[in-house]
Amino acid sequence: MSNEFSIVLPAYNTPADILRRAINSVLNQTYPHFELIIVDDGSEPSLEPIIKEYRDNRIVFIRHDKNRGAGAAHNTGIKASKYDWVAFICHDDEWLPNKLEKQSSEVIKHEIDEKLALIYSDIFFYDNNTLSEFNARYVFECVTKNFHEASLILAFFYTSTIIIRKDALIDVGMYDETGILIDWDLYIKLSEKYNFYCINEKLVNYYSSSLGITHPNNFNNNPLAGNDIIKLYYKWKHDIFKYKKAKKIWCIRWNAIAQWYLQKNQKKEAFIAYMEAIKLNPYWRGNYIDLIKYFILRKRL
Repeated sequence: MSNEFSIVLPAYNTPADILRRAINSVLNQTYPHFELIIVDDGSEPSLEPIIKEYRDNRIVFIRHDKNRGAGAAHNTGIKASKYDWVAFICHDDEWLPNKLEKQSSEVIKHEIDEKLALIYSDIFFYDNNTLSEFNARYVFECVTKNFHEASLILAFFYTSTIIIRKDALIDVGMYDETGILIDWDLYIKLSEKYNFYCINEKLVNYYSSSLGITHPNNFNNNPLAGNDIIKLYYKWKHDIFKYKKAKKIWCIRWNAIAQWYLQKNQKKEAFIAYMEAIKLNPYWRGNYIDLIKYFILRKRL
């Protein structure tokens, strides 16, 4: 297995300066053995004029004739890739210059491990020009030391940090093209069969941006985002019920979903959500307290 990389950069209506920042951070890598596949997911206007500014034969440009969603854009890049390892960079993030060099070294070190399919790293996190640090390994170890259980609880690393074996991506069916939480779903699928490895260094600048569907402003105002969490839960419900910690976390999520429904005056949906929370953790009294409040509120209305 080679340690050359196919880098997939999906983009949609990305401002030129933001897109250039992402592209430049890839082209400026100290490790030069890669191709950069930029997938324009039906932007209007096309992003092609920006891409043509670059005279680098490692760049491959693909354009969807219409917007097909993030999952489809990622899969288009994977299908077009020619190397054994696939990396991803979000259109509004930035790699540090030594990212691929560090990950290439780990590929060589772990090449005999047939179960290792994904290598990730820590990040620098920028939110409204405020810098913080995210230690992915620490988050993982705080949750559990089981990759599958941890992935069921949360996506504990960021897409722009990862490299994944292409054969593993194909094996698990690549990205779901019907949802929003596509990265999280992919990590759960991979964690069923493969292991992950963390480089405990910060190799990516992650920018919290309104360009992303997972940005809090978009998530709270977009019903599709809330619906997608519910969809993810039901898809993996059988696995979630195998793990005590996963059940507790999803209980809290369902309690929050119930309150979200109440804010929208969707009482039936709120009741169903409370029932799901109780199934997950019947011993947490917070569910019953909130359910009593629900009935009191319903009686008053």
